Amino acid sequence: MYELVQTSRQQKKFEKVWEYFCKKYDWFNDPYAKDGQRYSLIIRKGAIYKRKKTIGTIEFIPYNPNNKDSTVEGPDRFQFSKYEEIKLNKDRIWEIDKLCIHEDYQRQGYFINFIHIIFQHAAKNQTKYYLSLMENKLYRMLKIKLGTFIEQKGEPLVGATTSLIPTIIHIEKIINNQEKARELLKQVN
Repeated sequence: MYELVQTSRQQKKFEKVWEYFCKKYDWFNDPYAKDGQRYSLIIRKGAIYKRKKTIGTIEFIPYNPNNKDSTVEGPDRFQFSKYEEIKLNKDRIWEIDKLCIHEDYQRQGYFINFIHIIFQHAAKNQTKYYLSLMENKLYRMLKIKLGTFIEQKGEPLVGATTSLIPTIIHIEKIINNQEKARELLKQVN
């Protein structure tokens, strides 16, 4: 289950999960994009009231290579804009940022639930590509799941605690490949 972050209460829950990760891994916390769309992955907890608990986060940001706050493009980031496929489709590209699952819920099959969020977002916005600077372990996991639909562009950006892989996800190809889309959706809890 997931929800679009629309209230200050939802935003605070989103921030709590995401900022925990930033502190734990000594990551820089990019500003929350004014034009970003944030979603929380949630579960229901509790015997009686079934409270919503935020266990994961994802933020989508419209791609603009000239945006000084871009999470993927810039002098200290990567130059996705040098690729022809990016130049030709920049109005159909979104950045993915702040993607995480709280450590208490990792390796329990929840991550695949992001597929619903991503598919819904892509369909609503007619997204062709998602761009990301993706943590190395996450990239390897997604490469196993997505195969040729995810692509490394350039050398990893090496930091103090992790390496970030410049990544392009060919979401339109995934959605148009009914077999792959069905396979991914079948895995969702």
